[in-house]
Amino acid sequence: MAAAERIEVWICHDNPVLQAGLMATLARHGDFDCSEADESGLRMPGSGARPDVIVADHERGLRSADAGASVPGGLRPRVLVVTHSDRECDIRAALAGGVQGYLLLEDAPDHLAAAVRAVRLGGRVLSPRVASRLAENVAEEALTQREQEVLGLVVEGLCNKLVASRLGITVGTVKSHLRSAFGKLGANSRTQAMAIAQRRGLLDLRTALAAH
Repeated sequence: MAAAERIEVWICHDNPVLQAGLMATLARHGDFDCSEADESGLRMPGSGARPDVIVADHERGLRSADAGASVPGGLRPRVLVVTHSDRECDIRAALAGGVQGYLLLEDAPDHLAAAVRAVRLGGRVLSPRVASRLAENVAEEALTQREQEVLGLVVEGLCNKLVASRLGITVGTVKSHLRSAFGKLGANSRTQAMAIAQRRGLLDLRTALAAH
């Protein structure tokens, strides 16, 4: 294969074992030049090369996509996330953040190589289960970040007054966000709304608990 056709892949995953596994999986194919990148995904000590594709965990993938948006001259690398999370809130956040591919750790190894090639050519690649989850709710309106935070704190057992205090907003605003979330979810009660949101994977409890 001609050198011009080779794909420069940088891998930055939060789990060292998984990072080694991703490196080994791609190394079996002759068209990849694989290297380990730092946490930003955009710098590699001693190297002047630029990656064609960055393969990363969810958090680092988002950071790489955000950092790559500022790269001038059409050199912006494409980002492929490989993660265990099939939560709708994580998937939507990644796609909205500029990630081109979203695979799950359960996907077949050969799917990884095919996904890297497709992403390199400008395609968008989703794990079959991820695509299925999005398809199930494609007509549903997504919750805003604040609605996720409010509902997430309600799931944790906080009353409206405590939610308001935690987020630095009024009780009336909390109620407004809950009404909006109920409408989007088609729920008639807190219990029903929480059940639907958790089933769809809409709540990022880490964000809710860290808020304020």
